[in-house]
Amino acid sequence: MTEHMATEEPTSSITTATHRRGSKAASRRNEPAQQSDESAQPARSEEHETKASRSGSTRSRNGRGESRRSGSNRSDSNRSDSNGSHSGRSNSPRSGGQRRSSRSNGAARAPQQDERLIAPPKYRKGSMRITPLGGLGEIGRNMNVIEYNGHLLLIDCGVLFPEEEQPGVDLILPDFDYIKNRLNDVDALVLTHGHEDHIGGVPFLLKLRPDIPLIGSKLTLAFVKAKCEEHHQNPTMVEVNGRDKLKVGPFNLEFVAVTHSIPDALAVHVRTAAGTLIDTGDLKLDQLPLDHRITDLVEFGKLGEQGVDLLMMDSTNAEVPGFVKPETSIGPELERVFAEATRKIIVASFSSHVHRVQQVVDAAHKIGRKVVFVGRSMVRNMAIASDLGYLHIPEGTVIDLKQAHDVQDNKIVYMCTGSQGEPMAALGRIAEGTHRDITVNEFDTVVLASSLIPGNEHGVYKVINRLVQKGARVVNKDSAAIHVSGHADEGELLYLYNIIKPKCAMPIHGENRHLVANGLIAVKTGVNPSNVVLAEDGDVVDLYHGQAAVVGSVPCGYVYVDGDSVGELTDDELEKRRILGTEGFVSIFAVVDTDNSDVVSGPKIYLNAMAEDASEFAQVRRQIIQQLEDAMMQGTKDTYKLQQLMRRTIGSWVARQLHRKPMVVPVVADIAQDVESSDKR
Repeated sequence: MTEHMATEEPTSSITTATHRRGSKAASRRNEPAQQSDESAQPARSEEHETKASRSGSTRSRNGRGESRRSGSNRSDSNRSDSNGSHSGRSNSPRSGGQRRSSRSNGAARAPQQDERLIAPPKYRKGSMRITPLGGLGEIGRNMNVIEYNGHLLLIDCGVLFPEEEQPGVDLILPDFDYIKNRLNDVDALVLTHGHEDHIGGVPFLLKLRPDIPLIGSKLTLAFVKAKCEEHHQNPTMVEVNGRDKLKVGPFNLEFVAVTHSIPDALAVHVRTAAGTLIDTGDLKLDQLPLDHRITDLVEFGKLGEQGVDLLMMDSTNAEVPGFVKPETSIGPELERVFAEATRKIIVASFSSHVHRVQQVVDAAHKIGRKVVFVGRSMVRNMAIASDLGYLHIPEGTVIDLKQAHDVQDNKIVYMCTGSQGEPMAALGRIAEGTHRDITVNEFDTVVLASSLIPGNEHGVYKVINRLVQKGARVVNKDSAAIHVSGHADEGELLYLYNIIKPKCAMPIHGENRHLVANGLIAVKTGVNPSNVVLAEDGDVVDLYHGQAAVVGSVPCGYVYVDGDSVGELTDDELEKRRILGTEGFVSIFAVVDTDNSDVVSGPKIYLNAMAEDASEFAQVRRQIIQQLEDAMMQGTKDTYKLQQLMRRTIGSWVARQLHRKPMVVPVVADIAQDVESSDKR
């Protein structure tokens, strides 16, 4: 990880002047940004602490302060496709490093939101309101809501992928509650490109209103259409290209071609009477892309000359100095790795990374190997890309998986999903030896043609170790130059700020430290520090007379997808799953007679997923009997209260003696109540 490139002076400047959320931000939003040294000093101290916490905070999903996706070099934020539709909301607050808190109703709070939200003021007519529902303080589930005079424009609708601390969760969606009661005000959903963290949530949004028009490029819409068909949806689609102009309600849209790790990516320029903004989506300034479609700096320059009030730009690699290497630099290295391989080759990448797959196909064809696409999403996406002309496959190079059994190992390349260690993806099953058609043997070569997404280290290295144990040679970006990022580094962001010359900047798509680094780059290029808005998921930003500021916040939580229904999984249930998976399970059963204050039978203790034997609990069993009898003698006859007494007693004993915190399920049966019920009958 590269060190923060900013000097101490600009850091102080931006953290002092940047708009903050919450009550103080709301009360100060009309105050002058620049103050005298004497008056600014207290604010600087408070702001510096807050921003230092925010920029260095970790995405703590499990209360341990562990970093989530904490890497500036996350080049492709999509991962293998997942399907499912059961969801619930997270209770994760956003406050420094600790970001979880419960609300009484069990609904979701934003994973990065402060515990107390200051509601935004009533919409001011003639302003443009921007509300991010994902992608700020995290890398994933990107979604922005643009409001103007009662009309809504949505930009992107992606998913976030779960960690080990979220067992059973398939996907994490943006929280649609903010727009749920205003879906009829939505004029369109603009999709900047076809990665899962930008389109994965579309089918779930369309379940709320199926006729929302989807606007995007040909490849993006093709990927979305395939996803929607799996949900039995037939969305309304409007195809656009770079430099196309489109009027949607009061929004005048203009699209700009940008280079990313997937073809056909677009930025969108939004113009209303209230002002203009640009949402770049994900981009980089690759001057030698495989498809020769470079980022349209000429068009960005024209828009800059016309005046851009707010620039919302990709922050993922803002901490990385320099420039991203061109995509074409990978081809020769892949060819070298392939030429050295003596047996079968297995390459793992994202299922939508058309450019990487193209290079694998070209390298395989050059040395006379056949290519097999493995994994449902890989097969689907590459078929779409090939049909639309984005993937060029030499005749006879790609064969079906069934045909691969007739091809010698030294003449075949398997192109599969699972580069991030996903256990159910193709590579994960191959490493475990559970894949139906593919096995790994000694001297096989496995290539991980993607960057390691921080947060996935354990899963990835587990797969690598399994493969090495089987005798395979594993090649990744640490041992060969087989991957480049799809996101602009610091030098490229400097170019874009200088070309567009925005009045205000609102960094998007990144963790807090990435957003701060992006904001500092904006300041370096001349953007006034008071015009740099470091917002977070759920913050409400008003653009009025060319000035942007956070005016309040709305609840913005995690919506978990887990199975086939929507709206049930909560953080409390996730915590129970984590406890069951890590701490074990203790059930305890006792029969009492509350009329005689006597423990008739038990307590019987049963252990699951614990190394200890039940006989070790003899001491606490006597303690439980004594406490139950004492409680009954003092008049306690409520079995629920007796159960809680058993839970507390055995829970504290296990924590003290065994240093564990298992799930405890107590059951108390009262024969006195049973006799009373029988007499009544």
